[in-house]
Amino acid sequence: MMNQRNYKISKISRPHEHGNVLFLILIAVALFAALSFAVVQTRGGGTDANKEKIQLAASQLAQYGGDIEAAILRMRVGKGMGPDVMSFETPFLSSANYTNPDCAVDDCKVYLPKGGAISYNAPNDEWLDWSQQSQPHWGGWLFTGGSCVPGVGLGNDATCNSDANHLELIAIVPYIQRDVCMEINRKKEITSGVTPPPQDQGSAWINTPEFAGTFTTGEAISSAGDEFFGRTEGCFEGGGTPASGTYHYYKVLIER
Repeated sequence: MMNQRNYKISKISRPHEHGNVLFLILIAVALFAALSFAVVQTRGGGTDANKEKIQLAASQLAQYGGDIEAAILRMRVGKGMGPDVMSFETPFLSSANYTNPDCAVDDCKVYLPKGGAISYNAPNDEWLDWSQQSQPHWGGWLFTGGSCVPGVGLGNDATCNSDANHLELIAIVPYIQRDVCMEINRKKEITSGVTPPPQDQGSAWINTPEFAGTFTTGEAISSAGDEFFGRTEGCFEGGGTPASGTYHYYKVLIER
């Protein structure tokens, strides 16, 4: 009788065991779902963080380009300084080619308090294409009077690069990241932001491009699709000097 009673008790307890197993399975499924959600969120968060990083880089780059333009305007309007006497010389730019022999006072020096009253800010390392580190002008701002942008200023759109009177004063950050370049063009409504940067049809700057008060005929920033026509700011892929597969931000400081 005792064994029979124990057998009945054992039979009665088995439904509870099945319930416990089912409960554990449900917990395992819930934990797996939560873990999967966390992984997806982490991956998505990384994508969002990278996107925000690119957007910030493009904004900071364009903002400093605007700051330089404002400094040049202050010198022209407030101090009566023309581009022929302006000097971009600074200890932070290694080239001596920026020293303007016609700039004899501090008022005509862009990077001094009495001049443009602006500090030189080197491009952020995260903006740059480090595979191009050995290239001339990598890692700094390039200021040139040997290039023009068709549709900007008063020059003939087809021949602005052959007329020294219609060349622009342009600031360029050579060799930046492609994604940053695309974001700049999206912000400026040059392209959609998913479209590759338009390619320059030739060279964008001359062999000795540094500006020291003289506009020297040379090159134009233009694309086959005229995406940069009339645009005072944007980002292009090289098509000569610099080479294709490299990307470059430009900002027109003085239209001519």
